[in-house]
This record gives sequence, structure tokens and C-alpha cells, in this order.
Amino acid sequence: MIQFETLIGIEELSKEIGLNKYTLYKKMRDNKFPKGLKVNGRRLFKPSSIKEYYQTIGVDISFSESGN
Repeated sequence: MIQFETLIGIEELSKEIGLNKYTLYKKMRDNKFPKGLKVNGRRLFKPSSIKEYYQTIGVDISFSESGN
């Protein structure tokens, strides 16, 4: 069964978790943050992979639902 998941951009992700997007890019280069997916030149992230990453470091995180 195919399951679709919403992808969020780097700007939205930076607002949700409170880190500057350039800080996120630096962490990705240093392999300290999930790299996400590159689609049509844009870096997109699965909220579930970000939640999994934060759970591995012992932080509980949730994303607000955007009504686009």
C-alpha cells in the first residue's frame, strides 16, 4: 500500500524547530541532521524523519498542521 506524507521545506522547518536555515544546512554538512530529499532543486523533509531524529537524541518534538 502506498502512503503519502506531507513534505516541508527548509524555511518552514526552521520556523517549526526554531533554528536558522543556515544552521540546519551546516548541521547537514556535518552529518548531524537528516539531509531530507531534494525535489526540483528544493530541499524537503519528512516530518516523521525529523521526529525520529529528535527522538534518538532524547527530545520530544511536534509539528503544527499547516492549512495550505
